[in-house]
Amino acid sequence: MMTRARRRRLLLAGSSFPFAKEPSAADPVVGFPEKWRDWADLLPDLVGEISGRLLSLDVAEYLRFRAVCKPWRRQTDDPRARVLDRRFRPRNWILPCNTPDPSPRRWLLNLATGASMRVELPAFSTHCHLGAADGLLILYHVPTKVVRLLDPLSNAATDLPAMSRSNIVAPAQLKKWSLCVLGKCSEYFIPYVMDGAALDDSTSPPTLVLSLDTLKEALSNIIVAKPGDTHWAVVGPGPGSHYMYMPTGRVLFNSLLSLGGRCYLASLEGSIYLLQLQPLPRLVQDIRSFLLSHDGRMLMVRCSSSNIELAFEPVGLFTVGGTTLRMEMLEVDVAGKRHVPLRSLGRLAAFVGHTHCLAVSSERFPSIVPDAVYMGYRHQQPFNVSMFHIGSSRTEPPHQFDMQHQDWKLVPHSSPCNLDQYLVCYVDRKGIRSGQCIIHGRHGPTQY
Repeated sequence: MMTRARRRRLLLAGSSFPFAKEPSAADPVVGFPEKWRDWADLLPDLVGEISGRLLSLDVAEYLRFRAVCKPWRRQTDDPRARVLDRRFRPRNWILPCNTPDPSPRRWLLNLATGASMRVELPAFSTHCHLGAADGLLILYHVPTKVVRLLDPLSNAATDLPAMSRSNIVAPAQLKKWSLCVLGKCSEYFIPYVMDGAALDDSTSPPTLVLSLDTLKEALSNIIVAKPGDTHWAVVGPGPGSHYMYMPTGRVLFNSLLSLGGRCYLASLEGSIYLLQLQPLPRLVQDIRSFLLSHDGRMLMVRCSSSNIELAFEPVGLFTVGGTTLRMEMLEVDVAGKRHVPLRSLGRLAAFVGHTHCLAVSSERFPSIVPDAVYMGYRHQQPFNVSMFHIGSSRTEPPHQFDMQHQDWKLVPHSSPCNLDQYLVCYVDRKGIRSGQCIIHGRHGPTQY
């Protein structure tokens, strides 16, 4: 029996096979060439409508749509030519990696949909991977010190200024100082650790915001640059600096978040600062609270111990293993400049760390415990807690991590890793113990 698909192919090809016959009105198959739909010739408005709906779901679906045929690519915007365009950022995609692995073939995970994919990232063979901002990977080229933003879905990239001591400019109002985080570095070592990154869309093109760890608790130099700039500029801390650190331009802060195209920083005592880039980059106090985002909302998870100098008022405290802690969940109303207490995160779980804060749905990932706060690995030992159950105030003991002596990196003791172990490492990359580069071990003269 001839299939409909084969019959159509024969009709279109004008087949001379003996069993090919002229179609008749009684044929149930629509095989006439003039009745075929030319999908490549869709109306431009329809192509725009379909691509727009797919883009609203996920940029990966938009890329798959454009890959179908040339006419559809001609009628839609190319993400490769607009790496920093907010519409095309793979903000829901992360690259989990617990151990050094410089291979170009990597695994990406979508925290919003639960989808995963394998991608080829050739740039990993020549660059170091330092972190991510809105899904774009932040790469560093050791020989030239150039910083690059890479879209892991399309492999499109854009370059930013080289990052070196001589190429980072401090505001005129700061005294003469030195970026202690850069220090005296050799030619073959990455001279800093990045503990936060975000993109600010108040400029054109958008500005990359980096927090460089000073290797002292919660102290960082925040620097900014955008494509086309010749140097990096240090953000004036303004009210975000303790008087002891003002001469060095360092900021005492706990997390960095990009929301609605603007960058916010949260201080240890609970203030939120808005990054203002014009006329000179500086911090402006916005809300006396703070940072985590989900579905366009700003959420705040506050965790403090009673022996921290800048801790909150001792309300709602509980004790674990002799350590007194306070855990609080709030929603931040940016327009109203207030915060609203939350009794539950519902089906969400919060992963809280120095580098990132993530809201993960347990409906997408059943192995994740809902209505819970997972502590990044750097927080687990000091607080003696790996996870806090919000509804019951029950806690889980800290996980065990081992030091890789050849790389000086902490990795989960158990193997293979569960998703939660990948995420507690992903959100907490601040400091020497997590290493400067995610994909490589210690750098030496033969690295490149």
